[in-house]
Amino acid sequence: MISKCPGQDTQFWGPNAIYSVECPKCGNPVEFFKDDIRRRCKECGHMFLNPKLNLGCARWCQFADQCVGVMDKEEFKELIVAGMKEFYGNDQDNIDQALEVLGFAEELMEKEDVNPKVVIAAATLYGIGMDERGRTVHRRGARDKVNFPTVRDILESSGAKDGIIEEVCRIMESHGHPGKAGTVDGKIVHDTYRLACRKRESGANGRAVELEDYSTGV
Repeated sequence: MISKCPGQDTQFWGPNAIYSVECPKCGNPVEFFKDDIRRRCKECGHMFLNPKLNLGCARWCQFADQCVGVMDKEEFKELIVAGMKEFYGNDQDNIDQALEVLGFAEELMEKEDVNPKVVIAAATLYGIGMDERGRTVHRRGARDKVNFPTVRDILESSGAKDGIIEEVCRIMESHGHPGKAGTVDGKIVHDTYRLACRKRESGANGRAVELEDYSTGV
């Protein structure tokens, strides 16, 4: 596996070609060059993908297998979470909400036969998707199909395949009608979003009880 993208030409680099990224495990700053694919944190030893590297090229580039390789679910999660945080910026409330939905979903998907990348992406980006869905319904009407452009951009930049992107958007499109999703993946995402919203509204922290009693019923 190669360590730098062969499609990048350094002669066109600008002053922002070198930057620091917070390690997702320990928070230590890790220096990246813009074409670095992965770097190891010197503080905790965690190896992680460059969250500012747009991996949309991995969907078509002939060097994708040598370059990015096969992302495991943890690497994929780190990129999706980084994209979510970049979108929300300083909006810590929405970031915390998204991370809570993701936390619920990760606990539940350990008990079920699911596609972990679909569940991770849909749970993390569900709040963004609901905002986009709400704007579309308000502007065009409830019958219009929602395209979820921001969700798609984050997924494409994270190197997600078409099948994952379409399934995530289908889960979000079926909001309010979880039966339409028809999959365990969709049921988990719908239910964990609802649990997180209920917890936030009530201020309750009875998380363990609700999760222990949970069943997808699919």
